[in-house]
Amino acid sequence: MISPREFGAIKALIAVLLIVGSAYLALNSGYIKNRKAFAAYEAQSYVEAFNQWKGLAEAGDTYAQYNLGALYSHGQGVAQNDTKAAYWWRKAAEAGDVNAAYGLGRSYLSGQGVQKDFGTASQWIRKAAQAGQIEAQYFLGYLYAQGAGLPQDDRLAIEWLRKAADHGYAQAQYSLGTYYAVGKGVPNDDVQAFAWTAKAANQGHRKAQLNIAVMYALGRGVSANDAEAAKWFRKAAEQGDPEAQLQLGFSYSDGKGVPQSSSSAVLWWLKAANHGNAEAQAKLGNTYYYGEGAPRNIEAALSWWRKAADQGNAVAQINLGAAYYDGIVVERDYEEAARWFTKAAAQGNADAQSRLDAMRQRKLIPEQGTL
Repeated sequence: MISPREFGAIKALIAVLLIVGSAYLALNSGYIKNRKAFAAYEAQSYVEAFNQWKGLAEAGDTYAQYNLGALYSHGQGVAQNDTKAAYWWRKAAEAGDVNAAYGLGRSYLSGQGVQKDFGTASQWIRKAAQAGQIEAQYFLGYLYAQGAGLPQDDRLAIEWLRKAADHGYAQAQYSLGTYYAVGKGVPNDDVQAFAWTAKAANQGHRKAQLNIAVMYALGRGVSANDAEAAKWFRKAAEQGDPEAQLQLGFSYSDGKGVPQSSSSAVLWWLKAANHGNAEAQAKLGNTYYYGEGAPRNIEAALSWWRKAADQGNAVAQINLGAAYYDGIVVERDYEEAARWFTKAAAQGNADAQSRLDAMRQRKLIPEQGTL
């Protein structure tokens, strides 16, 4: 199932602010009198650009005020200072600069340079969005989706996301695709979900590439095609997406869309595991335990199972419990075995529960009590 991850908690929203888009910081050359400053910036002579724009900004030039705020935000040509960035963006925004209005709205969303205030953030972002600022249109849709500073409204969220998506903004295209995929605010439509997600994927959007791969694998909105699925898993995997790395490993393990290769599967699972993917860690544990695609190494198997088990992976918890039950590499410890079986059973795992019941019948652990 493709989940609309960008429509999560407000905490996730703030995290997204740090990674999604930065066009509002792109410097605007604007009027002829800004050209000298812009030329200095292009030449990476940031101190000269700062000095040029500072004089113009203090004289009331809105382009210069916006760009000066961007320099303060980036710490280019001057010490990084979010408060001064917000100060200059406010001046430019109050004079009608739409990029500055968006930048100031983002400052209020993240609490950088100003006190965090979703209501004020939405006001400035709305001004920019209504004036046609594309990223502002996306974030206004985002705020409606979250109900952050605005009443939650999926209809208005989709309306603003579509405006940004129609202008080619990849994150908006991805978001619109997830709305269609889950049928939130619009009827479920896998064809539309695929179409919008593909637009974002073709722009290099990592999560869109992962979702396109899943759609090809499952035949959702498009004919099932293992080769296309593997191709898109690879694109996302090469951008460092742990889930895509895991799935590309399965493609190689099963020979779906790519030639079967256990060693290639292990390589991609290792990448995902090193990014903290619990399923990949559990799979590596199995790989090393059985010696499939890598030399058998029981110590390595237990190490990876423990990493996955600590993250709540039920399969790894059962395997780790079994290692303690049988005394494999570790000293036999029925209490420790039961502790891991209990964790897996608490997730509804029937195998773990069966093992616990058997241990109680053999009186290896108490009938009652917490382990």
